[in-house]
Amino acid sequence: MELIGLTLIFIIAGCIAIATALSAVFIWIGSKFTSVPNTTFGKAFYAALLSSVAVWALTGMGTALFGIGSVAGWLLGIIITLWILKYVYATDWGKALLIWLFTGVAHVIVAVIMIILLVTGSIALAL
Repeated sequence: MELIGLTLIFIIAGCIAIATALSAVFIWIGSKFTSVPNTTFGKAFYAALLSSVAVWALTGMGTALFGIGSVAGWLLGIIITLWILKYVYATDWGKALLIWLFTGVAHVIVAVIMIILLVTGSIALAL
């Protein structure tokens, strides 16, 4: 049973790493698409990591303090993410919004992957 718990921790950590890397790819593509100067994958990964931590932290704090973290934290997370993109790429709010839209695609893809892993893992545990 301890092996299953450790395996789930690795799966969750892997999903977070994949989500950050995938978000970085889409941030990088979005920054190229919006013609932001000096776009690098390193900047994209930095922005993805910062925004992921910000959204997770704000959602968690909102849930713990107000019981509405999933909505309030998410909305505040979007604003913080836009500010992070604006700061990292030294661009305006409009371009930051366009870059952010590309990360939405990444999060949908990772959510689907996580659901598939959850379902297949549950089926495997039931056997």
